[in-house]
Amino acid sequence: MPSHPCVIDCDGEVLRIGGDVDDLAVPALRSALETYGHLDPLVVELSDAHYLSSLAVSQLVGAMRASEGAGRSFTICAEEGSAAQMVLAVLVIPHTPTRCGRDTAAPAC
Repeated sequence: MPSHPCVIDCDGEVLRIGGDVDDLAVPALRSALETYGHLDPLVVELSDAHYLSSLAVSQLVGAMRASEGAGRSFTICAEEGSAAQMVLAVLVIPHTPTRCGRDTAAPAC
């Protein structure tokens, strides 16, 4: 199975996470969520994530709970049919099943 390096980038509006978000990528994910967790709203775009480890999902859920507990909006986006969207759907994690960001018309973003 080919490896897809984890890529994390934020344009000030959307935190984009792609590639394989495996256990080795979790520290970078945690750091990005801490760095950009103050954004309100915080939009996390996962459509280009090929793999999400259980630790990565745990970090996302923890960040979502922390943001909501602080009264900030936290939205996870993953395009319908993407690997990330399927994981989020199976685990019943609230998400928007479309791409989010400046170049899209997703209403939640």
